[in-house]
Amino acid sequence: MEFTKSELRLIERLRKHDRQWRWTRWVMLAMGIFSIVDCVAFGYLTNGLIKEALDSPLNAKVAFLIMLFWTKCCLFFLFGIWCFATAWTKWHGDANRMLLLKLLDSQQKLA
Repeated sequence: MEFTKSELRLIERLRKHDRQWRWTRWVMLAMGIFSIVDCVAFGYLTNGLIKEALDSPLNAKVAFLIMLFWTKCCLFFLFGIWCFATAWTKWHGDANRMLLLKLLDSQQKLA
């Protein structure tokens, strides 16, 4: 089987991703932990801000700031969950990529 130059580049990119996943999974796990811890800490601080805002005359401005930061915090929380899910499901590598690379290696050995 003969591959074109673009196909060979794609194969090398698959091999590179397979090698990089060994340390990338730890980075994904760390990003997930960092994002979720930040969201929990910000939620705790926001709870205190809400209690103080109820007594102050600047309720609208404080509510706007809380809403602005809370929406970003929720997005970071979803990002953290996505990082955990990706690291959990692909901890030992992507099965499709591994099978494809093994098939390509066995095909090259036969040729």
